[in-house]
Amino acid sequence: MTGAHHDTSALFGAAGTAISLFAAIPYGLAIYRRSIRPHLFTWLVWSVVTAIAAAAQFVAGAGPSAWCTAAIAFTCFLTFVASIFRGDRNWTQTDWLFLGAAFSAIPVWLLTADPTLSVVIVTLIELAGLGPTMRKTLRDPWSESLLYFTLCVLKYLLAVLALEKWTVAVAFYPAVNLAASIWICTLMAVRRRALTHTGMR
Repeated sequence: MTGAHHDTSALFGAAGTAISLFAAIPYGLAIYRRSIRPHLFTWLVWSVVTAIAAAAQFVAGAGPSAWCTAAIAFTCFLTFVASIFRGDRNWTQTDWLFLGAAFSAIPVWLLTADPTLSVVIVTLIELAGLGPTMRKTLRDPWSESLLYFTLCVLKYLLAVLALEKWTVAVAFYPAVNLAASIWICTLMAVRRRALTHTGMR
């Protein structure tokens, strides 16, 4: 790898890390003001699996991209703690199924020695953790922050750009989360527009 390539990756990694930390500030304030209500199950799953993904990326040699993932893990944990006190408590049977699916896959990860398969499993667990938030957003699209998830799109894009090499082990996690962030933003915007037009907001 050339020095210029490494420097560019480091720049993208630092920018993605900064955005990850910055995004937590307005999101935390919105939770404090009760203008949004994060789902406890989502942030519990994300706190655990993002920390796992960060460790796996460091082992797999993701370079500066792993910085973004580590910063995300830190902010996920803070949001999880906030969700305990000010989060959404309308837990449904479907939410419990998503939570069970997510955590039942963790032992599989622990038995997986291959870093590529490890990252794939962890990423799929994280998508299961997104399930309760997607259900909640469909019901009440104003219960989540469009600004926060827009910043998630940006931070995951920077995490992808920060990759020093392209393998499934290092690229799968940020790439899939980039797509998931775009999806939740789209879902939120479409639902808000639809409900506004029907006079429900």
